[in-house]
Amino acid sequence: MFSRVLDLFPANTHPLTLVSDPDGLLGGEQTLVELNQRGFTVIQETDPIVLRHRIEAVRPINRERPVIVVTKGALESLPYDLWESGYWVSLALHHYFPNLAYTVVRALSPVQLEKLSICQQPSVTLGRRKTIELILKQVFDLDLESLVHPSYFVDWLVRFHRELAPLPNEVKAVLLEHLRRFPVYQDWELSALLEDAQSLTNFIQSQWGLYVQTSVGKSLGEASGEYVLAFESDSSLQDLLPGLLRWRVLTPMPVNEIQVIPEWARMGVIAPEESEIDRHRRQLAALFQNIQDHISSQELPDTTKFIEGFGWKQWQNLALDWADLTSLVYRSEHSLDGEMLSYYVNLIQLLDNGLLGWLNSHYTPLAAQRLPEPKHVYHIPDYLAYLRSLGEVQKLSLIILDGMSLMDWRVIQPVWSSRHPAWLFQTSVLLAQIPTITRISRYGIISGLRPADHIVDLDHTPVERNLWRGYWSREGMADRSVDLQTISLDRMSPPPEVDNFRLDTLCLIDDALDRFCHNASLGTVDQLASLLLWLQPNVETNSKPLELLVEDLLTRDFSVFLASDHGHVEATGFGSPSEGLLAQTRGKRARLYNDRLAAERVRVAFPETILWGEDSLLPEGVYALMPHSRAAFAPSGEKIVTHGGLTIDEVIVPFVWVDLQKM
Repeated sequence: MFSRVLDLFPANTHPLTLVSDPDGLLGGEQTLVELNQRGFTVIQETDPIVLRHRIEAVRPINRERPVIVVTKGALESLPYDLWESGYWVSLALHHYFPNLAYTVVRALSPVQLEKLSICQQPSVTLGRRKTIELILKQVFDLDLESLVHPSYFVDWLVRFHRELAPLPNEVKAVLLEHLRRFPVYQDWELSALLEDAQSLTNFIQSQWGLYVQTSVGKSLGEASGEYVLAFESDSSLQDLLPGLLRWRVLTPMPVNEIQVIPEWARMGVIAPEESEIDRHRRQLAALFQNIQDHISSQELPDTTKFIEGFGWKQWQNLALDWADLTSLVYRSEHSLDGEMLSYYVNLIQLLDNGLLGWLNSHYTPLAAQRLPEPKHVYHIPDYLAYLRSLGEVQKLSLIILDGMSLMDWRVIQPVWSSRHPAWLFQTSVLLAQIPTITRISRYGIISGLRPADHIVDLDHTPVERNLWRGYWSREGMADRSVDLQTISLDRMSPPPEVDNFRLDTLCLIDDALDRFCHNASLGTVDQLASLLLWLQPNVETNSKPLELLVEDLLTRDFSVFLASDHGHVEATGFGSPSEGLLAQTRGKRARLYNDRLAAERVRVAFPETILWGEDSLLPEGVYALMPHSRAAFAPSGEKIVTHGGLTIDEVIVPFVWVDLQKM
């Protein structure tokens, strides 16, 4: 299917192509990247005013600058002048999967459809049940017969949540029906395990705790529930232990009597004599190995090989491992040395180069497909509106934690989880807008628009509340039910507007984490120390007021989402340009220009910089000049924590749905 769909879009042939694509066949990552490489600008907008603005922004439209306009409806629903002048293409799922049940295949995500398309198609027509079984095998890599073994199911669940999720409801229902045939799963919360990665982690951790309690013969106070995983007798489960530890599905538990723990299980416990430093180095070694597995080589490959074949899902998993590794590297009580330090430095260079090459080919294409899963942070309002249309949320609150990196969230989540066991966190990661500065990326989150659509000019700063209300007004929401407020809960109480009973769509912006970055004169060690202090309730300014606000919103039936506009990185100064009024903004990791020639002149003086623009997201004629890797426009040798550039730490950010666990 992948190649057959692309055959309909030859390069340099049709200036304007109109596509009716009700099933999202053009939404897969590989498809969008290939269309981008052929020179196409893909536009998919449901709002006719935004669509018109996008069309005008990409003119002139010709064979050298071809445009694809995608609609889920009929082509006749598009504006008449486009319909009259465009080349028409209608895509239908059943044309490419004629022997599979349409209603089942339609529920797959665009990425899952791409995977299904490269599989061997059946030669006879399959009904609903057989189609689902084929999809479970071909798309989700599941052998139904092997589910009789709990070890196989656990192993598959770990891979599923890392690489294959989500599972469409119709497919999930058949899988649950199949699982319930096996008595071994009678006491398992199967639906929760399939829906949420944190539920899986909680389950396995609890089961491991119960096993360890049995081994030592006493309660450890860290595990509860029915013991259903037979670690002591299932050798296949025992073989999974190293992987469960490395993928952080399971955390080692402290014990006082290591001698009663079997040899195979000792990697899953912490011996009394094991020091904090030893434990730290063990965690570092596991994370280094995970990242090496992502790279899939015993030796560090060159950048080209590293980025070849990488998809967004692989970068998401790599970013999570990198965030965990960074949080350990910069703990003030530990430091890297020797081989580990050398390897870490090599990884920084590899990731910085690899991500830059990947962004050049994937950043713009991934912006074209907002649903059913957001990829860019400016997709967030569309995703929230989509959840509301499905009935999954009614009242919603979006809390933007300015400057929260993925590393920050990986430090925050376990603390909040331990303090609020009823909270359920569904963590995903998104791409911040480039350059990763507030006026570009945060305004994108609030408006639901590309920077090109909400930036009038670089000297004009729109009112954030108006952007937020403007988006929801287009969705049919009344102004009185929508609000945006800035909060500083470590310094003052929430504004009274938060308690307005009329509100059902609320955005809150807190800058505490961003202040930690900009005040970190000693680098990331300083920033991380401030974050850890903020998480301690006995410190004068701490995270408790924010947690209480989240708790209050949850009890008032709000669905709470946490977002970040950008991350941050430790950078070293290599000098600052002296350019008078040429630069519209003068950030330490990004400087914006209205004049490409002015930016090019600065780049001559600072060759270790990247000129970014003409990406179909920034306004035409706006360019960002950013230091390569981890340098900064600052006095030579000065160490700062900042943002604006193109590192994995700045660009890939968390997006979290906080919910109450169903009892």
